[in-house]
Amino acid sequence: MRWHPVALALIVGTLFPCLAYAADGPTKVPGGQAYSRADNEFTSAIVLDAATRKVLYEYHADESHPTASLAKLMGALVFLDHRPAWNTIVSLKAVDEVGGGRLRVASGATLSVLDMFYSSITASANNCATALARISGLGTAGFIRAMNAKAKALGLSNTVFTDPSGIEPSNVTTAREMSTLALAAFDADPIRRSATTAVYRFKIRNTGQAKEIRSTDDLLTLSAHDDIFVTGGKTGFIYESMYNFVVKVRPATDTGPKRTLMVVVFGSPTRASSFASAESMAQWAWKAYKW
Repeated sequence: MRWHPVALALIVGTLFPCLAYAADGPTKVPGGQAYSRADNEFTSAIVLDAATRKVLYEYHADESHPTASLAKLMGALVFLDHRPAWNTIVSLKAVDEVGGGRLRVASGATLSVLDMFYSSITASANNCATALARISGLGTAGFIRAMNAKAKALGLSNTVFTDPSGIEPSNVTTAREMSTLALAAFDADPIRRSATTAVYRFKIRNTGQAKEIRSTDDLLTLSAHDDIFVTGGKTGFIYESMYNFVVKVRPATDTGPKRTLMVVVFGSPTRASSFASAESMAQWAWKAYKW
């Protein structure tokens, strides 16, 4: 029996995706330079072509590392699985206060589910991420189990979640597996929108208080990075992880997604350096490879 080449390619890509990725994607420019990592620039990193998942650069990409707030991407995916009613009014409670970055409102404040979701992703508010787990219908423990089940379903064998916000250092993953998680997360429209929103405004329903939250992603918000177009981004920090950053980007001059990259940076020594490294690796990849 002879297989049509297109049919054969589809079968191979379905059963053995790693082979499909390897056969496709950008190629190195003759004489292109390797990425030059500075001392202590980051503890691990990876750069992928987003369309084919071809790895363009990696450094200790399979080493375990605390997720910090990047765990919120998995929490957001699990929350979407339960088809939230975005206009439902919910409250923040004292039990949601786990420390770290938070939406600064009093216990008992009420807001819409959509406002809580954006506060979790756009502003990386730990109390909102924790509240989403509580109101999901699964209970917090069940929500964490669902996060780990989804990790297994995505093939993330070295990823473990122990709380919805990422505040616990026992939430761990690798740069390679985070790239897979982020690709799935940024493909989901509500996550992509909240992860590319620079400023979001809403009102606390029980007090009328006006709130304005801003993205924690400097590549999205600062004009110094106008040459990069962000199609998804999330920051994370706890002392055990230092500064983590995952971002999906393409050159601002491109009119389509052809040169879109997924960049993961773990363990940068400063917040600013996490953005600088991600931008530097993206600019390097666009010069070192052709599409």
